[in-house]
Formats: sequence, C-alpha cells, structure tokens
Amino acid sequence: MKVLVTRAEPGAGRTADALRERGLTPVIAPMLTIRPSTDIALDLQGVQALAFTSANGVRAWANARSERGLPALCVGDATAAAAREAGFETTLSAGGDVGDLIQLIRKRMNKAAGRIVHVRGSHVTGDLAGSLRDAGFAAEEAAAYEAVSAGRLPEAAREALERKQLSLVLFHSSRAAAAFTALVDDADLTGRLSYLIAVTISGQAADSLIRSDWLAVKIADTPDEAALLDRVGAARLDP
Repeated sequence: MKVLVTRAEPGAGRTADALRERGLTPVIAPMLTIRPSTDIALDLQGVQALAFTSANGVRAWANARSERGLPALCVGDATAAAAREAGFETTLSAGGDVGDLIQLIRKRMNKAAGRIVHVRGSHVTGDLAGSLRDAGFAAEEAAAYEAVSAGRLPEAAREALERKQLSLVLFHSSRAAAAFTALVDDADLTGRLSYLIAVTISGQAADSLIRSDWLAVKIADTPDEAALLDRVGAARLDP
C-alpha cells in the first residue's frame, strides 16, 4: 500500500521510515519548504522561557541562536525531543496541542518571573502569545522560519495520483493540507481523490480539505505523529 507524505523535510523522511516499519510504501512529496531565519532579533533580557509549537521552530532557533539555557516549553513530545537534541538544558512537554501548552505554562511558570516568547513560523494557527497575555503573562512572538508552499504539485505526487497508485495521503498541518488542495486543483487532479483516504493530524488540518472530494477523511485522536500513524493503521482496516 502506497502512502503520500505531504510533510516538509526533515520530518517527511522520519515519517517515511515509520511507514516502512509498518509495511507501507511511502511516497514523499512535501507541500511546504521550511526556510529558517538566519537572524532572530530578540533581546533575552527579562525572558523566562521560550515556547515552541513545532520542531521546526526549535530547529530554526538552533540555526540562528546559540542560547540554550532558557527552558523550552514544547507543545508535544516530538518538539521536546527536538529541543533536547538541539541542546536545551530544560524541556517541558505539554503532550498535546496549543491549548495543552497554555495549561502547562499556567501551571508551571510564574507570571512575575519574566516574558515568555513564542518562537514560531511566519504563519501560525491560533494566538499563543495573545492567550498567555489574556492569562496575565507577559508574552511576545519571534518569527523564526517561513513555511513556503510549493509552486506546483511535486512530480512524485502528480505521478502517483495520475496512475492511481496511492491509498492514503497524510497531512501533518493545516497549511500542508491547504497547499495540497490548491495544487491538486491547479493540476486538474481533484477527481483522483475520490478513491483515497486522507489522514490528518488534527481537525484544523481536516478543515483545510474539501471532504467531499475524498473517499474518507480520518483525524488522529491526538495531534501527534504517533496518533497519526495509529490512525493510518485503522484507516487501512476501516475506510
């Protein structure tokens, strides 16, 4: 069974490896390219922690800045693992979504101890810093990378769709789902989706798809890679 992986690199390669371990054949066709900033202008005086809502933000910070002494407050376990790999001395994982991260910060951080900076991409879903400010924290944002949509449908995806070689398509973000939807339409291949199952990491990602175009749209139970892969297994058995 072939599965289209729309995730940006380097994550796409790791997802492909996990699919191979499950006996599936991945087709890698990133819808987005991550372009980290070479200069994140941020005065860390008075900052008590950095908040990360993706591993891409961690890697972008590591690409541009040398500081690792501040706590890394991470949305999930994969992001926390990326922070540890990048050398952060203290990492905390909310083990869920942005709402869980907000709850973690409210429970574990001191409002009077200084600012919390959300290190993010130039396009984000939701407003973590705004929610923290509403909760009484001093919070701000630092754009660390840009996720750029592909200019056209990647050839691997086009060929697999044209030849009806795919069974599943994975979406790790709402932006990847929206980019895929637009690029498939541009390539006049929307009709080829009617025999495919879309598996998304969240409801927000699913909302970026036109669900009537697909055989089915399945959503991971929790917004993380492990749950997404579990949903892939379930989708194989129960479309």
